[in-house]
Amino acid sequence: MTTNSAPLYYVPWTPEEPGWSTSQAGLHGADWLNGQPGQRLVLVHQKRDYLQHPMAQRVQNAIVAKRGSLTGWYGGPVLAPWPTREIVGDLADGLAGRAIALCVLPWGDDPLADAWLRARRAVSVVDGSVHPKADVALLDPVVEAAMEEMAGYVNPANALASGPEKAWAVHMLLKLHAEDYRWDVDQLCGWALGHGFTGAEEEQLRRYAVKVLEGSPFRPLPADPFSPGAVERWRSKGARS
Repeated sequence: MTTNSAPLYYVPWTPEEPGWSTSQAGLHGADWLNGQPGQRLVLVHQKRDYLQHPMAQRVQNAIVAKRGSLTGWYGGPVLAPWPTREIVGDLADGLAGRAIALCVLPWGDDPLADAWLRARRAVSVVDGSVHPKADVALLDPVVEAAMEEMAGYVNPANALASGPEKAWAVHMLLKLHAEDYRWDVDQLCGWALGHGFTGAEEEQLRRYAVKVLEGSPFRPLPADPFSPGAVERWRSKGARS
């Protein structure tokens, strides 16, 4: 797996700062988009919310579209104000490889978007700094080692939904859980999106991760594809990281 290479930027969510507001944050995003070459896109969940925001008057010569309705946009920079989980997945995919640069305006405390921004070492458009938590690990080192190994086996085209791809993901999580390793689901999925997993894979990984944490059984349980000693390998690699 390879991480989408489009540069990733963001506008920090810092309303506690004096004079800071959602309007000011939006204007920073608009100015970033206006400074980008190519066919500009504003990717929104609801057009009405965007059009009522001051940034809509600041943005110049851009297509405004909802996910799944990108007719007429052939590639270029993307501004994504207040993205949903599904839009974060689309952005992580680089919108099918058409995005040349991305900028996200998170809304409040969005744990998935925050984890993805950290994993991708997103850069603030306000001051050019890397995300302040980029060097804080999202996962236990052993869990991260397991994710890295699993990523080397799965075919992204199958979205972890069935066959060997599902088996790799499910058994990895079950093995970790049996050895008392745990994870924050949003941080697990954000790490995945930041390391080459697709939005469709994130959706399935989330389902499996929640199910394992809840102790729900998998019926039928796919055959275990891992060779013996998987957890020991992950522990050894995690200890070296």
